[in-house]
Amino acid sequence: MASETFSVVEVNPAHRFARLRPESGGALLHAGLYPEEESPEPQLQLREGDRVEGQRRGQSVADWGWVSRVEPPPELVERMGELLAKLEGFELRVPATAYDLAEHHWRQSRADPLHQELLAQLPTFFDWELAHPYEDGALLDRLQAAMQPYLPGFEVAPQAGRSAFRLNPGGLDVPAPEGRREAPAATFEPLLLQVNGLLEGAGAPVRWVPTEEDWILSPPGLAELLVLHGVLGPRRG
Repeated sequence: MASETFSVVEVNPAHRFARLRPESGGALLHAGLYPEEESPEPQLQLREGDRVEGQRRGQSVADWGWVSRVEPPPELVERMGELLAKLEGFELRVPATAYDLAEHHWRQSRADPLHQELLAQLPTFFDWELAHPYEDGALLDRLQAAMQPYLPGFEVAPQAGRSAFRLNPGGLDVPAPEGRREAPAATFEPLLLQVNGLLEGAGAPVRWVPTEEDWILSPPGLAELLVLHGVLGPRRG
């Protein structure tokens, strides 16, 4: 079946489809907002004004790829350039241009390079790719290792028969409230609040900063910057 060229005239993110007009004329057709998973096309969302090439299948367009993409807003490109400059002040360097970052951000990229690069450079508390936090046997070991540069000798262990953690030095007992599997952060929030108190008392430059569904270990100013630019999602608390 021959390919045709289409223009994107409407995007509906809520229902995850776009409407395309055949450039040869005819009724509007539907297409998915993103390329097929196995497609070599970047996993970016369609935007009004894009031109794509694909094949008609009934009322839809399948196997589409871009002919041309509309550019992200100039103000977003400028904002991403400012963000890159500020990140360098925190000794974080992202191997991408401001334009590339703006496009990924604007098009709700499934492989956001800024997010992935920063998470590769900043420790997180959970490791969702490894295991759910409730089954992650290395979670407390990672916390201990991350704290050694700031709190030498720091140790944390669950208390047998009790919903609590023991912190050392100091022998502090911290409650571990029962959380929901889909929202496990509640179980660990008192622990990290206590750890942050120890970090503050030691004059450390970092804190465990809550993000949408995790914590990152970073200077508080950096975390605020990333939230402000929509990199990490909204803060909890």
